[in-house]
Amino acid sequence: MITELDVIMARCQIQTLFQPIFDNVQRQVLGYEALSRGPSDSLLHSPLELFRQSELEGRQAELELLCVSLAMKRFVTQQLNGKLFVNISPSVLLTLGIDPLLQATQQARLSPALVVIELTENHPAAAGDNIIEMVKSLKENGFMVAIDDLGAGNSGLRLWSELRPDFVKLDIYFAANIDSDGTKRQFVASLCDLAGKLGCKMILEGVERKEEYLVARKIGIQYCQGYLFGKPATVPAPFPAELLVDSEESRQATAPLRELVVHIPPISPDVNGMNAMELFRKQPDANCYPVLDAQGTPLGILKRHTLLRHFAEQFGHSLYAKAPVAKLMDKPIMVDVNQSLLKVSQLLVEHEEEEELDAWFIICEDGKYLGLGRLRDLMRKLTQYKLTMARYANPLTLLPGNVPIQRAIEKSLQENKPFLLAYCDLNDFKPYNDVCGYERGDMMIKLVARLLRQYFGQQHNFIGHLGGDDFILLLQQDEWIAPIKELQAEFRRQRLHYYRNEDIINNGIYSKDRDGNPRKFPLVDLSVGVFPYTPDLSLTASQVSTTLSTAKHRAKGTPGHLYCLDNQRFDFSAVSESECSAPELCSVAG
Repeated sequence: MITELDVIMARCQIQTLFQPIFDNVQRQVLGYEALSRGPSDSLLHSPLELFRQSELEGRQAELELLCVSLAMKRFVTQQLNGKLFVNISPSVLLTLGIDPLLQATQQARLSPALVVIELTENHPAAAGDNIIEMVKSLKENGFMVAIDDLGAGNSGLRLWSELRPDFVKLDIYFAANIDSDGTKRQFVASLCDLAGKLGCKMILEGVERKEEYLVARKIGIQYCQGYLFGKPATVPAPFPAELLVDSEESRQATAPLRELVVHIPPISPDVNGMNAMELFRKQPDANCYPVLDAQGTPLGILKRHTLLRHFAEQFGHSLYAKAPVAKLMDKPIMVDVNQSLLKVSQLLVEHEEEEELDAWFIICEDGKYLGLGRLRDLMRKLTQYKLTMARYANPLTLLPGNVPIQRAIEKSLQENKPFLLAYCDLNDFKPYNDVCGYERGDMMIKLVARLLRQYFGQQHNFIGHLGGDDFILLLQQDEWIAPIKELQAEFRRQRLHYYRNEDIINNGIYSKDRDGNPRKFPLVDLSVGVFPYTPDLSLTASQVSTTLSTAKHRAKGTPGHLYCLDNQRFDFSAVSESECSAPELCSVAG
């Protein structure tokens, strides 16, 4: 007897919906979870009914593999960015083994490095050595692994501790009203901290409101999934624009507004028009006066040109001479003195003002009048601030720029103590930028910055960004070889997220070299040239910089891309950025 499930599977009538998973740090998609449904006009449309029927007919493994295969093909067809999360129950995984999954990726022309196997569990966990070995085999073949719905049903800490997944997905229960439930916040924060210590990333499911998302960010959860970012759909919709803006990272100007305060004495709202005209006559340089109530709360701004316009009207003198300024003033633009320059400038530019750069605004402190400010002065200050910051901090990564890097090196030399310098640079970054685009290039650079903070962000270390893909480390620690190797390994793992699927399949990018000739370039890698400085060398800051550059150049052309200068054999008097003999360097790669 042919069942409805037989027909659905024979005709591949499985619907695949994709729901985005949002990266709270990078402000971009991490990937998409593939969710399977039966035909819309079928009794098996619901996934619960579809998979329950497959169990009754003994075809659960066959159905799950079909869903995974179709999801992979449709993911590639739509050219979706990021990783593909597919659901497989541990019992089915043990039944199928690894080979059918590898065959599915090959048929879809999808790299296993872009696939995350979500282990779902509706029955008592298929724990033990078998599933542990299976997960190990998945990782060895390039797949990543996630535990789904942690905190619901049978998924628990035991499975987490035994499998050591790449991702842990928290059940939707924890996202609901987490902004108003202190117990949930504390519990989720503890799990997030545990995830960091175990080396895996947490995904909070079921995020539907912006308040929940903001709390998740504050707790430290890097990834979120839920209706706020998009409902499951055959063709995923773009993210809401407001989620793509990092309000904290975009806070480029934090100089206080206090420097812009112009102390102009306020007037009472009861002052009449004639007396106000007399005030302006006695103060020819005054363009406006703030109007405050008896408690010092701003009510408005009385502007010279507005008052003159009223008096110039027909019967203006008789109408406005005795009228209180409360009826003649303009609605005030009020800002707090502690707001950033950038935020205030955006507020004022958006406000419709005839005077444009001559617009005035009220500056308050704790709601009380402090003084007036002018848009022209604000924009001038903001321009100066940005020019200064460009020299001191890289705008893309917010890491210290050229000036503080130079000062950090000079300060370390003056202390006359040993320290270690490392020059980090990306190999073959230009062709990657040319082919994959500058947006992905910026993401790759931000990835390096984030990993440098992760591995060397201790207070006694210094991390600087020279510009482009060049970074400088100044380390005050004895053990550095292992952390740098771990840094490089983690970069090689995460870089795949910023490539197209075809690039991962080809293990490289096809582009033109500097002479215009087409060729294949390998995947971008992180080179680290190391220079351990000791006081007996007695070098200047300029000599140190040139020597470090030499170490970087040698690292770029060496397997493993990690090299350290041998200070005992290196000729510092003949140092050159382009010439340095190999015996004078000791490899720490491999």
